[in-house]
Amino acid sequence: MKHLPDWRASAVCAQTDMEIFFPEKGGQTAPAKRLCAGCPVRDECLAAALEHRELGVWGGTTEAERARMRRAKAAA
Repeated sequence: MKHLPDWRASAVCAQTDMEIFFPEKGGQTAPAKRLCAGCPVRDECLAAALEHRELGVWGGTTEAERARMRRAKAAA
């Protein structure tokens, strides 16, 4: 079994239906983002998603938003 980072146990999504964080193409991301907004480990989640290029909503951001973040960081 894969070892999960300690922060994941404190994540709001750990107590939520995970489908909300992986909407179908063109689906709504707002419900997931609302949950992420109040998550105590949002920063850790976002950092992991940026590093590992995760799919879905992580750290309150979509895949496209994180791609823009990575491009902006690379350009800086």
